[in-house]
Amino acid sequence: MPPAAHWLIVLFSAVFGGSVGSFLNVVVYRLPNGLSLITPPSHCPICKEPIRWFDNVPVFGWIMLGGHCRHCHCRIPIRYPLVEAFTAAVFAALATVEDPLTAAYPCHLMLLCTLLCSALIEVDGNRPPLRLFVPALIVGIAVPLIWPTDGLNVLAGLAAGIVASGVIWLMMLGRRRMRTQDASDVAPPATGLLLGLICAGAFLGWPALGVLALVTLAVHGMLLCPWRGQPRVCIPPSVWLLVSAVAWLLA
Repeated sequence: MPPAAHWLIVLFSAVFGGSVGSFLNVVVYRLPNGLSLITPPSHCPICKEPIRWFDNVPVFGWIMLGGHCRHCHCRIPIRYPLVEAFTAAVFAALATVEDPLTAAYPCHLMLLCTLLCSALIEVDGNRPPLRLFVPALIVGIAVPLIWPTDGLNVLAGLAAGIVASGVIWLMMLGRRRMRTQDASDVAPPATGLLLGLICAGAFLGWPALGVLALVTLAVHGMLLCPWRGQPRVCIPPSVWLLVSAVAWLLA
């Protein structure tokens, strides 16, 4: 492929990624609240006025509005353009290391988008619903079976993801029981991490899954949330799973 065509594809990937990031903001806000992702169209949550198409341009729309709603002038969180910019950067960066015309590229992007939504939902203090991960699991299992890439053993990766999630669930549940001494406190912790690992196993295979799980637990457990004592910073482990997955795919 000529260099000019390659960089044109990278640019298009960035623009498309920004639009996807705008949709992911909708997913993160609506899905935990049980709202439809389609209707009503994008609107201000305060004054309920629809957002005009030229105000909904990723990143630039927020800049042109000065970070405030055009109608009621309420503040629009800066996280929205940051998510759009991050998604655009991931789309573009992955296009530089993978062929965007292969099946692996959209599959890996779907995995990263799912992990991003899961991480943001947990940052907001909500539990990611199972239906967030269902499309990724279906695609992660079906596409490699139809178009095999790099000899990826999907079933082995999926099984490894389930086993790893089960082991981590037992570890974290035991930790919670030891710290609270409350027999009724049996809610499964870190839903985004557990379901995210299963998705990662289906998309990336068991060797990558092992690396992602170890890195995520190491960063989350040793640096920010010690096994004993009150953590100074409580960042959900799904955030570190997302970071490690991006680093693995771009490495």
